[in-house]
Amino acid sequence: MVKADWEIRRATDNDSKLIERFHQKQNRPTRSDSVGSEYFIAEISGDIVGCAAARLAEGLGYFYGLAVDKLWRRRGIGHDLTRCALDWLRDSGARSAFVLVMFWNIRFFKRHGFELADRHMKGGLGNLHRDFTDKWSARSVLLVIDLTQPTHFT
Repeated sequence: MVKADWEIRRATDNDSKLIERFHQKQNRPTRSDSVGSEYFIAEISGDIVGCAAARLAEGLGYFYGLAVDKLWRRRGIGHDLTRCALDWLRDSGARSAFVLVMFWNIRFFKRHGFELADRHMKGGLGNLHRDFTDKWSARSVLLVIDLTQPTHFT
């Protein structure tokens, strides 16, 4: 996918260290359960300017790891990465997808069709990704999207 100056591609396992360094540069926490090939990467002239991951298990999706370089924020890269990951989950047969966010990011994800989910569901999602059982997730908000319904980005 090409948009403005960036291109979005699916990462490979060989991109794992690049993604890890990118997250460190953005002061993002290290995840205990991250797989490089689950990521989508936004690049400009071969440099990573954003990334996001999507995991699928038993018809459920998990969207995680969204980060955009500070110099490239507010240009639509995060929205494009989110759409790519959700489209991949939908095309791969996911019925719904979850995301864990801090309260200041709720509005961003609601624009993509996510809604508040019952926070008690987190415990049952531990087999989808360890993020749901890691300590930091207690401070986050659980959102869900129904991928069987068409979404209209606003």
